[in-house]
Amino acid sequence: MNRTYRLLDGLFLIALALFVLAGTPLASFHGDEPMQIYMSGDYEVALVQGNPSALMTNPPYFIDTDPQLRILNGTINRYAIGFARTLAGIGADQLPPRPGWDWGLNYDDNVSTGHRPSEALMLAGRLPSSLFLAASVFVMFGLARQFGNRPFAYLVTALYTLNPIILLNGRRAMQEGSLLFFGLLVILIAAVIARRRANGESTPLYLWIGLILGGALTLASKHNGVVFMVGALGWIFVGELTHFRLREVALTTIKLLVSSVLIAGLFLALSPALWNDPVARFGDLLAVRAELLDIQVAADPLAPMPFEQRVQNILTQPFLTPLAHYEVAAWADFAPITAEITQYMNSPLSGLQFGQWIGLVLTILAGLGIIVLFVPRLRPYHEWASSWGLLVWLVVTCASLFANPLPWQRYYLPLIPIVTLLAGIGLMALARAFGLIYRKDARLM
Repeated sequence: MNRTYRLLDGLFLIALALFVLAGTPLASFHGDEPMQIYMSGDYEVALVQGNPSALMTNPPYFIDTDPQLRILNGTINRYAIGFARTLAGIGADQLPPRPGWDWGLNYDDNVSTGHRPSEALMLAGRLPSSLFLAASVFVMFGLARQFGNRPFAYLVTALYTLNPIILLNGRRAMQEGSLLFFGLLVILIAAVIARRRANGESTPLYLWIGLILGGALTLASKHNGVVFMVGALGWIFVGELTHFRLREVALTTIKLLVSSVLIAGLFLALSPALWNDPVARFGDLLAVRAELLDIQVAADPLAPMPFEQRVQNILTQPFLTPLAHYEVAAWADFAPITAEITQYMNSPLSGLQFGQWIGLVLTILAGLGIIVLFVPRLRPYHEWASSWGLLVWLVVTCASLFANPLPWQRYYLPLIPIVTLLAGIGLMALARAFGLIYRKDARLM
């Protein structure tokens, strides 16, 4: 019977992963994609020529120069794109000119000057992120299984995978696919460690090694992956407090501190832009990111968002807000872009368009899920460590969004997996409250 269940699990997850990949060529174009593809030239420098020290940076960091782009962005996606290009036989000589996409030019001028990659190069550039997103489906299933039985995990994983915001942003040649994969992986490992600790089980060394590797790769995917890392470390710490024993709390705290140091060290090793005087370069990273944020806020008429708008976006972006294909309003006037958007949205591969009523129901269920975290007889799992861990992850993620002044939908991607889990918990609680299902060990099935 267990073999049959595992076979069904595999078929279900493979089907969802193939769904992710099938829609990749149809995804509407975004101007940040050529930049990531252009920066994939670092793959040849670091791994083909064997000269990663050539990627180190120093100030000044002028806008759209290689040093600025290197210190601003993670390394995983650009190296993955470079590897994909190599397999496809596309050399660095076919990359778009610096900086990939010139935001100072309009769409037509960018195309005429070669800044939009060819279709073959675009597909090679998108494939790594799409593969990471497809892999994240399996991780999301594993995470859902920490909270409920198979039907629960099937529901949550399907809602996550079919969310149009997840699909579009993960399919593009950008950093979001690897961010979601490694970010969810480190959260899953933290949930397993916390649950095993709460149940008095051993925590093998490989889990801590996985936590360290996952944390570093999350940061190297995209720097805002820090919300996943902090959420994971916080999950383990607060989980330890649910079965408080001073000696065990102290030992776990030491392990978390050591893990944090090792995560930072491995992230540094994966980031050649920071090698030259890491402390100074990290300060440069913060300064350059702040400078870019100021430019983006000044260019967006809807920014900075007032606090009330930030609260509203946290509530509405996961399920209630229509899919956003671009951040620059002028893109609505470019006929090739609108044609791509129409083609993508008319395809069933664009995902489940929730609409107002389904979105509202899912949002209400997520709110109910937060309450159910603290009602043991209704929630589909036993451990308090899981409740407090999920709440810490939610609080850390929301805190980062409260600090975000830009109303850009893709910044809310880290929130969607959490809210999806909460919606599933809320639905299972309703089903249990009305006697539609009966309490059993959430992991028996």
